Amino acid sequence: MTTHGGEATNRPDETGGQPRSSGVSADELRAQFQAQDRQGLAEDSRRDARQARGVYAVLPGLVAVICLVLTVVRLVGGDVVGAWVALYAVGAALSGWGFVLARIGRTRWAMAVTCIGGALAGIGDSAAFR
Repeated sequence: MTTHGGEATNRPDETGGQPRSSGVSADELRAQFQAQDRQGLAEDSRRDARQARGVYAVLPGLVAVICLVLTVVRLVGGDVVGAWVALYAVGAALSGWGFVLARIGRTRWAMAVTCIGGALAGIGDSAAFR
């Protein structure tokens, strides 16, 4: 422990920063901990899972909408229908499937499928397919 001037002090009544024993044994502390209400912890876990599903559902939905909008923009712009349309369509379909997976709670699979769909749409948007 330090004083106001920054010098260290060691008083005989202090334990050097160690917590003092309250006279409660480890078994008693364990019993008290296990007796606590865990409903708040369960509610926090459910809320966190719900938020994760929401975030992982928004991202695939956004990627699917972008794929569809880019398809329409390129078709209206006069681009010839080709492999890029198929890549955009597969990207949109995989992102849509990612949305469904996220809504049912499979967030890891949803993210993987969405990344693959976005990558395919990116390949379709490359200069090789213009």
